[in-house]
Amino acid sequence: MLSSLLRIRWPALLVLAPLLGCGVGSQGGQRKPAAQRQTVTASRQKAPAQQRTPARTPEPARAALPAAKDFSRDMVTAHNQARAQAKPAPKPALPPLTWSDEAARKAASWAKECRFEHNPNRGDFGENLAAATPGAWTTPEVVKSWADEAADYDYTRNTCKKGKVCGHYTQVVWRKTGSVGCATVMCNKNSPFGAQFPTWQNWVCNYAPPGNWVGQRPY
Repeated sequence: MLSSLLRIRWPALLVLAPLLGCGVGSQGGQRKPAAQRQTVTASRQKAPAQQRTPARTPEPARAALPAAKDFSRDMVTAHNQARAQAKPAPKPALPPLTWSDEAARKAASWAKECRFEHNPNRGDFGENLAAATPGAWTTPEVVKSWADEAADYDYTRNTCKKGKVCGHYTQVVWRKTGSVGCATVMCNKNSPFGAQFPTWQNWVCNYAPPGNWVGQRPY
C-alpha cells in the first residue's frame, strides 16, 4: 500500500501449515501430537516503476484490532460461508457453527503468549492458527485463507495433494464440529517474520468437538 509519501509497505502473510490430521485423534479415540511444519508466503505490493523507493524499515503498526462483537460475528459468518460452499456438496448440508465462549477463552489465553505454534495444552479442542503483519488480513480473509485449501484437498482419497496443506480447511468443514471460538492479538515478540517485522497479528481459533480425526473424512 502506498501513501502520499510513497512509503512502501511490505505485508508478509504466514499461516501454520500442519499436515492433514494436525490436532487429530486416532481411530481409537485417543489424541496424538500434531504433526507440524510451516510454510511462508510473502506478498509484496510494489509502487509503479517510476515511483519505487528503496525498501526501509517499517514504521510501528497502527492497525487496530476489531471490536469483540464484530470479531465473533465475522468469524462465525466466514466459517459458515465456507461450510456452505464445501465441495463436493455435503448431503445433508453441513450445520452452521455457533460461537463458543469457552473455546474463545482458550484461544485468547494462548494467543496472548505470542507463540506461533499449536497450544500443547488446548485440551479437547481442534485448532487453526494464522499470523500476518498488522492490517494485512481482515477477519474474513483469515478464514478464507484456510478455506482456500479446499483446492488442495482430494475428497475421494481423503488426502492433501502432494506437497500441499489442507488440514485447516478440513477442520473448518468438519461435520461433527459444532462451535468455534477465536481470538486475535497484536504481538511485539517472537515474530515469525523476523526482526524486520517485529509487530505481528496472531489469530487462534479453537473448535469443539475437534475435527481431523485419522481415517475419517470431514463429512
